[in-house]
Amino acid sequence: MLKNDIMHAIWLSYQQLNPDIKRCVKYCNVFPKRSKLNKDELVHLWIAQGFIKTNCATEDMEDVAEGYVQELVSCSFVQPEEDDYSIKYITILDLLHDLLDEIVERDYFRIENARNQRGIVWKGDVPRDVCHLFVQNYDGELITKKILALENLRTLIIYVVEKDTPVEEKVIESVCNSLPKLRVLAVAFSREHHPITRPNKFSIPESISQLKHLCYLAFRTFKCTVILPSALAELHHIQLLDFGHHSQTSEFTTDNLTNLRYIMCQSVKCPNIGRLISLQALPCNTFTVRNVQGYEIKQLRDLNKLRGNLVINCLENVTSKEEALESNLAAKKRVKELSIRWTDGSARWCSPEVEAKVLEGMCPPADLETLMIEGYKGSRYPDWMVDQQNSGPKDLQNLELKTWSQPGPGPELEAFPHLRMLRLVDCSWVTLPGNMEHLTSLKHLDISLCWNIRLLPTLPRSLEYFYLSYCNDDFIKSCGTDGHPNCRKLEHVHQKEIIRMACKTVVPIAIVPLFFICKHYLRNIFDLLLLCLITSLHPFATH
Repeated sequence: MLKNDIMHAIWLSYQQLNPDIKRCVKYCNVFPKRSKLNKDELVHLWIAQGFIKTNCATEDMEDVAEGYVQELVSCSFVQPEEDDYSIKYITILDLLHDLLDEIVERDYFRIENARNQRGIVWKGDVPRDVCHLFVQNYDGELITKKILALENLRTLIIYVVEKDTPVEEKVIESVCNSLPKLRVLAVAFSREHHPITRPNKFSIPESISQLKHLCYLAFRTFKCTVILPSALAELHHIQLLDFGHHSQTSEFTTDNLTNLRYIMCQSVKCPNIGRLISLQALPCNTFTVRNVQGYEIKQLRDLNKLRGNLVINCLENVTSKEEALESNLAAKKRVKELSIRWTDGSARWCSPEVEAKVLEGMCPPADLETLMIEGYKGSRYPDWMVDQQNSGPKDLQNLELKTWSQPGPGPELEAFPHLRMLRLVDCSWVTLPGNMEHLTSLKHLDISLCWNIRLLPTLPRSLEYFYLSYCNDDFIKSCGTDGHPNCRKLEHVHQKEIIRMACKTVVPIAIVPLFFICKHYLRNIFDLLLLCLITSLHPFATH
């Protein structure tokens, strides 16, 4: 088939797309050919431009956009790259990119001014009516001379900021004052190159308030403190703030930012985050409860659009079931992975009875897939975990219980009949849950640092992988001794990994050969403490 015939076929397929999907495809043309685009970032850009339309109030724009991506994959317009069974990146088909170059006219433009060996400066002209502009490399002079006059500009993406090139505050202030129609302003957009490293501190100008339509602000830095202005509260349409995963930002007010969906940074002071009712994800997906006004557990109450992963730290600062219920976890139906943690320290004063009531009030959403609970010292197990009739996450797939301190056996897991993976770490129980044979979907069982367990219960026939390490030495040996009840209960398991390096005393550890330590890598800080007891080892390096 001739190239013209192929282009004609692509054109016909393109014409059959939904008009909203067409706009999303055209927007991809702002990036150079063969760019590997992060799917989630592209979706955020589409949403910021108003390209994603929902049919009802309960429909989520991210879900609609995911459908658009799937349709583009199905008609081979984009090449997907998957990670953990979901699309992570997409690349636009070359011929489709050529077609878009012909049909988007002057709305989209790229300045591909990557540095070359001769240091030639880009000297082209930018169409005055361009709406969406991509700049390969940050260049303050180029921005000042070529871009500030583009009155219709709605997208400005500066892809790379070279390590030796400081971003000038006066340039960003000029952008804010001169380009009032911007919806997207992204500096150091590329994740394949270094983020902004200079200067060490950068102040977003107060003139950011001039960008009344701004929905997407990315200023990705590396170990750079970003000072946020009070004028940020005037950006009523802002949906995304992205300062990079290694950045720190100053405290900012949450007033009026009800459309904000994402805050991306390593560290941010954001009191009263519960006012941001459109949030899809917390910074680093984490909320830390503090005994400070604006950081209480009730801040989570109305954040019911959160999706994906949610981590809640410092539950020792929650002191009653009623207070825990204010988190309203059950209403967070889009959260699929949940971690809740108590931490040790001077602030840990709650009694086991209080902790039990708190965990009872932290009932997860019904559609949760993965749950991790760490540091629980409560006097009993919550009904939503042990009662089949309760309204907990009945379709839970993965459960990790870490550093639990209760006398007697572990919890009966009647409420989780579809559990596929169970990981138990540093738990004080004397026996495992007795009903494990009824967990007929369980595939993976991992037991570590559970020193008091001596016997295995009857295990389900579905179990395919069994991992055991750092437990009572006699227990570990028995699991590999033919004829022992523990060993017989493992006969049907296809894959077993039993690490026979288990000890709490100096003498056995001191005789462990070095090659054994090297073979079984250091899994956690406990291993390092064990090595400190070995006086016969010569200095060695860890990698």
